[in-house]
Amino acid sequence: MRPTTYRLMRFKATLYTLVLGCIALTLSGCAFITKGSTQSVVIRSTPEGAAVKVNGIEIGHTPLKVKLVLKDLYRVDVVKAGFADQAVLVMPTSEAYEKRIFRWGLDYDLGAALDLIPGEFNIELKPALGEYGLDDKYEQLVGQITRADAMLASGELDSTTHRYLVSQIISFYQQ
Repeated sequence: MRPTTYRLMRFKATLYTLVLGCIALTLSGCAFITKGSTQSVVIRSTPEGAAVKVNGIEIGHTPLKVKLVLKDLYRVDVVKAGFADQAVLVMPTSEAYEKRIFRWGLDYDLGAALDLIPGEFNIELKPALGEYGLDDKYEQLVGQITRADAMLASGELDSTTHRYLVSQIISFYQQ
């Protein structure tokens, strides 16, 4: 056999091995390489401007996008003056990953096999309807609106939020 023919055969074998290796790696669906170990979660509220706490730490005001580690569990609290606090549990799940044909065990260890759900949510804040000990619904309504007016006067609420809060209080008592 001639040396050039041997080199050519060796080159072809190396090339085939490289191509097959690349195909195998591509089809394997290694989630850590394709998506990483964090996920962006979008948090919105109506009305906007509510404080957002993740696991008790304030991180900003709605609307906002935050990157969270895929393998952890999170409690997201949305707080705004005049409104009842709302909490959402954001947790990891592997449902989408389980549907794949090819999976790597390492993806589970690195957290890349998971998705956080919900990945995006909008919280409709409800008025904080305190107890006034009154049996008359009209007196309760007036008390709630008076409280909202006092919050506007003290600067705790802006005029847009005040208008939204009062409309929510009225719609609550119309039921």
